[in-house]
Amino acid sequence: MNKAVIYARVSSREQEREGYSIPAQLKVLNEYATKKGFQIVKEFTDNETAKKEGRTNFGEMTKFLKKNKEVKIILVEKTDRLYRNFKDYILLDDFNGLEVHLVKEGAILSDTSKSHDKFIHGIKVLMAKNYIDNLSEEVKKGFQQKCELSEYPATPPLGYKRLNTKTILINQQTAPLIIRAFNLYSEGSKSLSSVAKQLYEEGFIYKPNKPKLDKSHLESMLKNVFYIGQFYFSGKYYKGIHEPLISEELFDEVQRAFKKDGKPLYRKEHSFAFANLITCGECGSAITAEIKKGKYIYYHCTHGKGECSQEKYMREEALEEQFQKAVLSICMTDEQKKWVIEALKQSNKDEQEFHQQKIKKLNTECQKWRDRINQIYIDKLDGKITEEFWHDKHQNWTQELRGMQKIIEAYDKANESYLEFGVQFLNIANRAKELYMQQSNEEKSNLLKILLSNCTLKNGKLNWDWEKPFDIFANGLSFSKTLGRKDSNPRMARPKPAALPLGDSPIKITYTREKDYKLKTSS
Repeated sequence: MNKAVIYARVSSREQEREGYSIPAQLKVLNEYATKKGFQIVKEFTDNETAKKEGRTNFGEMTKFLKKNKEVKIILVEKTDRLYRNFKDYILLDDFNGLEVHLVKEGAILSDTSKSHDKFIHGIKVLMAKNYIDNLSEEVKKGFQQKCELSEYPATPPLGYKRLNTKTILINQQTAPLIIRAFNLYSEGSKSLSSVAKQLYEEGFIYKPNKPKLDKSHLESMLKNVFYIGQFYFSGKYYKGIHEPLISEELFDEVQRAFKKDGKPLYRKEHSFAFANLITCGECGSAITAEIKKGKYIYYHCTHGKGECSQEKYMREEALEEQFQKAVLSICMTDEQKKWVIEALKQSNKDEQEFHQQKIKKLNTECQKWRDRINQIYIDKLDGKITEEFWHDKHQNWTQELRGMQKIIEAYDKANESYLEFGVQFLNIANRAKELYMQQSNEEKSNLLKILLSNCTLKNGKLNWDWEKPFDIFANGLSFSKTLGRKDSNPRMARPKPAALPLGDSPIKITYTREKDYKLKTSS
């Protein structure tokens, strides 16, 4: 029998509405499972209340599915039971071969779903990822103010610990490892491997579950300016207010030792057309580019992960030709253009609901800080508190209020970017070939990142996966034309579901120091 799990959800305001209760949902889903001959291995339910947000058992379900890969079916009553908001479209994206049965809607989402259903969900996933990615970038900009005040906004590196939102202290337990590593490598006669080995033999433990440092982590550690009282954040260097762990002289000695060890002291970044797009199809290392004779650009494997037989250098023009063929293979009928517009309208409705919910919550949080500031002002006028106490609290709470206002600005800017991306996507869907041929190298690279993923190069041949929902254009539509009918349902060549919005997404809203702003948004 096919194994399945059941997921049911209800919010506090839905409790009394007929048909929304957990028992009612479970009854419908179990009856469906019996009819289809599914074996229910576990039931997951979430009962949300106004006081407690989040879906504990939804998270438990994803963990269960990752651990029990033989379970390939989720039964849920309706789409809105599984997806609460805009972000939820990208929560289950990594589960290969998973089927989601929307029982009351009579729909099944899988790699064999109808092209139209895949396409609609695919665009929602694409738009959701873009929105959240933009939101993440906008939130990070809010940390620039902390950087300008010399406050490091992220988690400090090994050797330090955070006391509070402003104060970072030296961690006396892990700092000796850092100091010893710098001293050993500064001698100039040891490689990264030998230093890592000696540290381990001397009893220095990197992490309980990973006692020995690997070369990449050691190299990153030894090049980190944080240990001399500076820090690097979002493309800029800043002077920190934390205590240096080593002297600048020792740091400089270590950087000179990198040159002796054959490691590059500085990494220069060039604006190559296909940089950061391709990995080696044999060893998985990055494909890098370099300029020969001052004008010819060649791409080759870095061999960063060990032995690899891919020694061939490939001209950029040859890669350009293969990428161009990929873009030219996308064809769209008038019917698919209508799908794009339909999907964008649906996605926009979901995004607006998500955006309004978040803004309402953030405005409530802002009002809370305004009320506190106003009340403490009244207390100061009435002589209930001292001048010092008022000044301290007023300063801190005003900073909190400004932080929340910056988060609101980030949501507004992400919303603007989302709308712009929707227009851009519509243009891509209609004019992909034309856009690619006319754009600059940087714009071509951005377009390829929207269209393609998992690009690999082996023996001069470029391979890739199509991003959702362009995989349907490139694979499904060409196959359907061969069959001579519009609504064919070919199995996609891509190894994972073509447009099923399921799994832990690599793109998430990441508030590096969320508690700096007392942000209460749910994950």
